Amino acid sequence: MQSNRFQQYLDRYLGIPLNLLLSLFPKRSPIPDTPKKILFIQLSALGDTILAIPTIRAIRRAFPNAEFTVLASPTNLNYLANCPYIDKHIPFRTPAPRLFAQLRQEDFDWAIDLEHWPRLSVLLAYVSGAPMRIGFRTTKQYRHFLFTHAVPHTAGRHEVRNFLDIATRLGCPTLEFGLEVWYAEAERAWVHQTLVQESVSRELPIFVLHPEAGRRDEPRRRWPVERYVALADTLVGRYGAQIILTGAPAEIAVSQEIARRTKHRVVMLAGRTDVNQLAALFAEAALVVSGNCGPMHLAAAAGAPVIGLHGPTNFAQWGPWNHNAGVVCAQIPCSPCLNLGFEYGCQALPDGTSPCMHTIEVARVLEACERLLAVE
Repeated sequence: MQSNRFQQYLDRYLGIPLNLLLSLFPKRSPIPDTPKKILFIQLSALGDTILAIPTIRAIRRAFPNAEFTVLASPTNLNYLANCPYIDKHIPFRTPAPRLFAQLRQEDFDWAIDLEHWPRLSVLLAYVSGAPMRIGFRTTKQYRHFLFTHAVPHTAGRHEVRNFLDIATRLGCPTLEFGLEVWYAEAERAWVHQTLVQESVSRELPIFVLHPEAGRRDEPRRRWPVERYVALADTLVGRYGAQIILTGAPAEIAVSQEIARRTKHRVVMLAGRTDVNQLAALFAEAALVVSGNCGPMHLAAAAGAPVIGLHGPTNFAQWGPWNHNAGVVCAQIPCSPCLNLGFEYGCQALPDGTSPCMHTIEVARVLEACERLLAVE
């Protein structure tokens, strides 16, 4: 889950006492072996939702007749709009009293918390009234007291495998590990129309650069702008590539700066795509380069060849889950420093980036691109 510092402070210093207090009054309702209604909770992080799909799919196949509901942020719900494993959606932005009432009215049998550090998601699982509540026991996060079943979260192990431990604990076979996207024909048509409008030839390779990495106002996972500029210019010169820059509406400025400084023409699509349009675009790309963020995982799920740039983040835990992927990691002793996503080990530089991201040289990224493109 992504969160600002105030939310982290509130979640910790209010959430932990509430979890402890409510755990003194345990609910002892019978737990059904075959659930009729299952609630999944994933509040904000798109990447976590994408990486949890193999787990949701495994549980769906074990309980094909159950009704699956997901409580998630609007972006996650957009990603899941056409997901065949989910029957109902509850937006997390719903006002709290109405949300609590809705959760109680649904009469869930199981509540599955897919977060790994927030206490809020645990409280929502408890409020739902589900007799069976399962989620991660994460070291030093004190969030598991209200679960009826807790699964250890293992730092440094890929999150896909951590999530799959939940399915295993529930007795569900985990035989397929692949990620998925479900963009519709409308998103595919939008991409094709946009490429025509932007004079992007389908005869030349399309390379997508997603320069931002992480939540708004937290650019410490971002590779420096000048290196994206150098990468873009070299890729155009070496491969005759057409460069497309992507990003959320709040991330337009970074892409604009890169576009202004490149020697060659680039196409600006930052701020112009929703999550499923972005997935459809990635599916058309010969290469995607991105820092560790939700769109990097989206590109991997779409089957695009993707290079993930990792500084504070551990590639073993958060790397792109795709056979056709590569990673370039920082070369500094204290990297990686993140397990939960916010506990940075050093102060940001004046431009907001982390010192470790500056140890990733353009030449190393180009070598990774060459290796990946040679597979094609």
